[in-house]
Amino acid sequence: MTLAAERWEQAMTPDEYIGQMAQNRERFESNIARTKIMPGDWAAFGREPLHILVLTEDWCGDSTQFVPMVIKLAQQIPTVEVRILRRDEHRDLADRYRRKDGYQAIPVFIVLDSEMQELGALIERPERATAEIMEEQKRFLAAHPELPGGNRAFDRMPEETRQALKQHIGAWRDEQFDRWTRYLMEDLAEITRSVRTRAA
Repeated sequence: MTLAAERWEQAMTPDEYIGQMAQNRERFESNIARTKIMPGDWAAFGREPLHILVLTEDWCGDSTQFVPMVIKLAQQIPTVEVRILRRDEHRDLADRYRRKDGYQAIPVFIVLDSEMQELGALIERPERATAEIMEEQKRFLAAHPELPGGNRAFDRMPEETRQALKQHIGAWRDEQFDRWTRYLMEDLAEITRSVRTRAA
């Protein structure tokens, strides 16, 4: 049994997780409500039982945007079950799921089949969303040459520039919600295809 499968029983249900949230709860619940589950999602996720174990923290912006999407998926499609672990309480598990650059980002979506065998994981956010964020950051900074240090890495930008960029990207990301929901569902569906392949 994998470590992810072992931790499943310790993990919170979505309602338990929401009940203990100290940050972003209102936005998190709003994002659950606005997530649209489409007919194609039933085709992708409604055939075989699936378990999605999420590693997250409530302060994380990506988690506030993307975790509600899988919660809504489980609410709508009875073959999907979601459980949630706080990353900081399960660092040993989180350490197994790092981005390609080695950074341990959240959220992490670990997909398990009906026998709790791990099928794969999606880390942080869909890669297409990451690429779009990078492009929008470049576009915004090019459009605002009055902001100092825009050519530096984010953590080395002056505070004024960091805050302006953060505020813009936050509002811009919210406008991408429906499209990025599709990205997440498509990427998770790609992971789950191995279930149908084994069952065939």
